[in-house]
Amino acid sequence: MTAREGMAPAAGRGWWSTAISVALVLAMLAAAMIPWWPTYESPAFFTAAGAAIVAGAAIGVAGARFRAPAWVVVLAVVAAYLVLGVAVAVPDRALFGLLPTPAGLAELVSGAALSWKQLVTIAVPVGSYQALLVPPFLLGLVASTSAVTIALRSRRPAFAVLPPAVLLLAGIALGVVHSTFALEAGLAFFVTAVAWFARIRIAQRRRIPSGRPVEATLADARRVVGTSALIAVALVGATAAAVVLPVPARTVVRSELQPPFEPQQHDSPLAGFRTAFGDEVAEEAMLEVRGLPPRAGLRVAVLDSYDGIVYSVGGDDGNGLSGRFSRVPYRLDQPEDYGESQRIDVSILGYDDVWVPGIGRLERIDFGGPRADELAEGFFYNDVTGTAAVQQGLRDGDRYTATSMVPAPPRDVSVLRPGTSVLPPMPELPDELEDLLDEWAPPANAEGQRLAAVIEGFHREGYVSHGLDRERSRSGHALDRIAELASERPMVGDGEQYAVAAALMARRIGFPARVVVGYLRQPGTEYDVESDVVRFRSQDRQAWIEVQDSHGEWVAVDPNPPVRPIPPPEPDQPQSVSRPQSALPPPAELTPVDDDATKPDASADDPSDGGAGWLAGLLAVLEVSGVVVLGLAAILSPFLAVMVAKLRRRRLRRRAGTTVERIEGGWREFADTASDYGYTIVPNATRAEQAAMVGGLGPLVLASVVDRAVFAPGGPDDGDDRRVWETVDELQRRLGETRRPIDRLRAAISLRSLGGYAVTRRGARS
Repeated sequence: MTAREGMAPAAGRGWWSTAISVALVLAMLAAAMIPWWPTYESPAFFTAAGAAIVAGAAIGVAGARFRAPAWVVVLAVVAAYLVLGVAVAVPDRALFGLLPTPAGLAELVSGAALSWKQLVTIAVPVGSYQALLVPPFLLGLVASTSAVTIALRSRRPAFAVLPPAVLLLAGIALGVVHSTFALEAGLAFFVTAVAWFARIRIAQRRRIPSGRPVEATLADARRVVGTSALIAVALVGATAAAVVLPVPARTVVRSELQPPFEPQQHDSPLAGFRTAFGDEVAEEAMLEVRGLPPRAGLRVAVLDSYDGIVYSVGGDDGNGLSGRFSRVPYRLDQPEDYGESQRIDVSILGYDDVWVPGIGRLERIDFGGPRADELAEGFFYNDVTGTAAVQQGLRDGDRYTATSMVPAPPRDVSVLRPGTSVLPPMPELPDELEDLLDEWAPPANAEGQRLAAVIEGFHREGYVSHGLDRERSRSGHALDRIAELASERPMVGDGEQYAVAAALMARRIGFPARVVVGYLRQPGTEYDVESDVVRFRSQDRQAWIEVQDSHGEWVAVDPNPPVRPIPPPEPDQPQSVSRPQSALPPPAELTPVDDDATKPDASADDPSDGGAGWLAGLLAVLEVSGVVVLGLAAILSPFLAVMVAKLRRRRLRRRAGTTVERIEGGWREFADTASDYGYTIVPNATRAEQAAMVGGLGPLVLASVVDRAVFAPGGPDDGDDRRVWETVDELQRRLGETRRPIDRLRAAISLRSLGGYAVTRRGARS
């Protein structure tokens, strides 16, 4: 046996047939790689995926060509992984971008076990960060080798669709939650899989000897046309279902895993607010920032959860979106309409904390200094609040460059309208704060005007004190301290109290609001105009709030009053709060009603009789039913199309123009039914031979009757066509009565008869 004969691909013999089979398998693998793209969004992904698919296909073809045993194929896969892996899956560790290095091989080997978890705990897109290209490369290499090997060497080449299907499902499970390319990926894989199945059927038919090459070619053409029609129907149905049916919430591995950074394990940045103002640390330089926009604050952390005692990041349990921190590989995609891109360079001096100061919404961060790699490895970011952190904490000598999208400068607060973001619930406001809100911002005014009045009230009546020396100002921001701030005169506190009070009042008005802790330029802040460098001291620490407007933008608002001398406290006296008196007219005198008077029938005219509710409920039921029916119709449309085509074919045969055509049509109908049930009906065999393939006396009798009617010199007798069709109906019933319902359903939707015997021959003529 020659090497060429030993290859014997299951889906067809010869190099041309092998090339077609390999091309279709590669198309399935390429379609299966589509769900991986939103996770990477980098040209390096195409290199890794393409190398994996091509290398795996080459191993599969070579293994089939030389009839290599399984262990040789496995060794070839391992060798390809080690030789190509560093260059395409860990390109940063490759020498000259091509040659593997010891460090690259170490990352490649460890990435085979560790990169899967890292991939689902890091923010996307990840690009070519570290060894995160290993999952698609390794899985693509294995899937490509397995699929090509099954296609060329297995007796059941249809199973070659399974490795690409696993690759597709892995890309969906390990990918992102949003549905980018979801419909396109599913349809592309469906089209390539159906094309592969059609290829197998054509190859299997051609392996049966046939003396009519023209009819064989026509049969193949009709099979391709039928497959194309099925794909077209499926595409239309899937598109309609995607538009009409509601999209359920999608859950992937990434959305279920708990990130490794836990903000609840660290103290709230607001809890130790006053430690920055002690005499021994107030003048200490903390940060040097170059490129900070005018009037912008340097945010340390954004706090959106308040339990009545502490304002914190991400709530108590961290299950909210604001409590989920992800690793950032090298960049984040931010909406372009959020603002302008701004770059800042930050050098750490005396600052020592896990929170990474920044501005706006982060796009990219690059660390410098002796701990650059360590900080990059431990960097985490929450895109909901724009808060960043490093597990190791920042210290003197660290530096980084951050590029962020910065919103436009704050505009007039009075014109704002509340946004729609849902924040963690907050406790009830103290009565003192409610009274202050009613006094400063009556409910009759618009939301933006009320918020502006609250901020103006703090600026007007508030005084700043950090509780140093003999200054009277208690620390903390629990509800009792906020109530004290609202009730005492003069009002004395600092950013810790003013920011929390303003956030609570803003949320009471209706604005989504959160507290921001960071650094603001103060009158004594060092600023070098020429180098555009701001040096923040410890006492430049401040807290302010952000409120969301109706456009979804978070607007910074500073409620802190100006620093000025604090007047002596006012004597204790009851505080009277003037509330607007509502002048209500006296109730109208009721007209006596005779109890015995007959009440009008409200069933016809009274809209509260429930008729409208009943109609609305009926319409809702009809709407849901319509959506369900449309969805089922879209899913079942390909199968219904097959069944309708068979019914139409039967009708045309039974109503043919001549008696002979009706008799031949009856035999073709029986042969097609037998083919759909799995019997091998050879097109160039005689009717008697075809009947013998089915077995039983009934088919043999029917074949002889049809042959006599067709070939008899005098032609068929009157009524022969009717008797032939009655026999056909009986034989069809016998074929199905011994089968399971699922087998009868498979026969009804089978495509074997639509592209085979029925359309290639008008009976079996010798």
